[in-house]
Amino acid sequence: MSIRSIVGMLLVTVLWAICFPFIVVGLPDAPPLLFAALRALLAGICLVLIALARGGRVRYSPRRFFLLTAIGFSYTGMGLGGMFLGAGELGPGLATVLANAQPLFAAVLSYFFIREVVSGRLFAGLLIGFIGVVVLAAPDMEVSNSRFTGSVYILGGAVGTAIGNVLLKYQAGSDDIYWSMGIQLVIGSVFLGFASVILGEGMDINWTWSFATAALMLSIPATALMVVLWYALLASAPLTVSIRLPFLRRP
Repeated sequence: MSIRSIVGMLLVTVLWAICFPFIVVGLPDAPPLLFAALRALLAGICLVLIALARGGRVRYSPRRFFLLTAIGFSYTGMGLGGMFLGAGELGPGLATVLANAQPLFAAVLSYFFIREVVSGRLFAGLLIGFIGVVVLAAPDMEVSNSRFTGSVYILGGAVGTAIGNVLLKYQAGSDDIYWSMGIQLVIGSVFLGFASVILGEGMDINWTWSFATAALMLSIPATALMVVLWYALLASAPLTVSIRLPFLRRP
């Protein structure tokens, strides 16, 4: 893999990691699913506006639009929903670690659905990482307590993100990146909004400076920029790959 791709993946990792601290900052001022829907909607509108400014047009067959809907439901709806519901029950550090169980789920799904070969060494590394996640989450974990519930939400979101990543890999490189990501984010925000209404969260948002800052950071760099960069990387690299940095290679 090129240094450019590796740097891009590291940047995606950083943008993904800053999500939970900002979610925790904003949660006291808004219901979790409504907050998640707002994040996805603002990011989606931002990308759609960029697509319009670039002169692009929407040309999607019913099949392609159905695929974007599935991505919106899994990657954005399930992924962000699990993140925001779980972050309120766990600290940002543990929540971030649990969310990164996603690569193991994605590796298994990619083998069955897009026939990506997962080497034994890569699978062993992912499995060891997952065991580490379990070890970190296990202390003081009981089925009836909030930490367990938060962990279930986060892992459920990780499964949704993994499903979305497999669908994104299938879609990547075949159409305009801004339209695709913008549309799926808007669709995902609709699913999150419906879930918020069904659960009776209410529509009250306290627009403090801290909440506005958290919403802006989550929507633009941590979502709009991140998903565009991630989509571009998926178009040029395998979903699961063992990276060997040039300066760590044996002479």
